[in-house]
Amino acid sequence: MIDREMQGGIIFVGLVMAVATLVALDLRLPGGFIGGDGDIGQARTMAFTTLVLAQLFNCFNSRSDRASAFGRMFTNRLLWLAIGVALALQAAVVHAPFLQDAFSTVPLSLADWLLCGALASTVLWADEARKLLLRRSA
Repeated sequence: MIDREMQGGIIFVGLVMAVATLVALDLRLPGGFIGGDGDIGQARTMAFTTLVLAQLFNCFNSRSDRASAFGRMFTNRLLWLAIGVALALQAAVVHAPFLQDAFSTVPLSLADWLLCGALASTVLWADEARKLLLRRSA
């Protein structure tokens, strides 16, 4: 059952993912709040990649509502395999020409990938902070 605390966690993580994705979009979109230096294709690909990576980071959060994601992080080999496959598929969608056409993506530089990863990781760090506060208040 999804209780009130779990609902709050879901909403919180969703908001963090949304903000990270929108920041990635705005960083490469000319104009906007931040005023990026890319084009719409690059901005869209960065937003898509950030959202996918945020979901992968959230896999670690989802193991427990209160325990740290870093406890026993390497015990589930199948999870790591699934994350590796998902990363490979995302790289293919971004870099394979026939998939670029299907998904309207453009190639990203290594710096873009690192930026997407850093933005996406905020979901892990923010939820870790939320869990720490919950543990301390209990």
